[in-house]
Amino acid sequence: MSVEPTRVLVDLDPRATEDRLEAREELRRVSLLDEEHNTAVGTAMAATEVEIMHATLKKNVDLFAWTPSDMPGVSLDIITHRLSVFKEARSITQKKRDYDDKKCLAAKVESEKLLSAKFIREAQYTN
Repeated sequence: MSVEPTRVLVDLDPRATEDRLEAREELRRVSLLDEEHNTAVGTAMAATEVEIMHATLKKNVDLFAWTPSDMPGVSLDIITHRLSVFKEARSITQKKRDYDDKKCLAAKVESEKLLSAKFIREAQYTN
C-alpha cells in the first residue's frame, strides 16, 4: 500500500480574500498647501458643502500628518504593521535588484527619514 504525499496550501494573508472598502462616489483631489499636500473628497456634495469642507480642511491643515515624523508619540498599540508569516514555510532569498543611482538615492533618503522618525527599524535575519 503506497501513501500519497499531501500538500497543504496556506493562505499567508487572510485579508486578500476580504472585500476591500471603496468610495461610494467618485473622488477628487483637493490641494491644501501645494500639489504634495492634498486629500480626496467626494464629488456628490453640493457646491456650498464643498466650499465649507475645503475651508475647514485648509483651516485645520496643521492636523494632518504628512510624513511619519509628523506623528511622534503614536503608540505602537494603535498602529503597527506585522507581516503574516507561515512559520513552517521554507525561506527563499529574493533576488537582488539593480536600480539606477537616482532610485537608490531616493530609497536611501526615504529609509533614513523613516529610521530617524523611528517608524521602521533594521531587521536582522539569520541565513
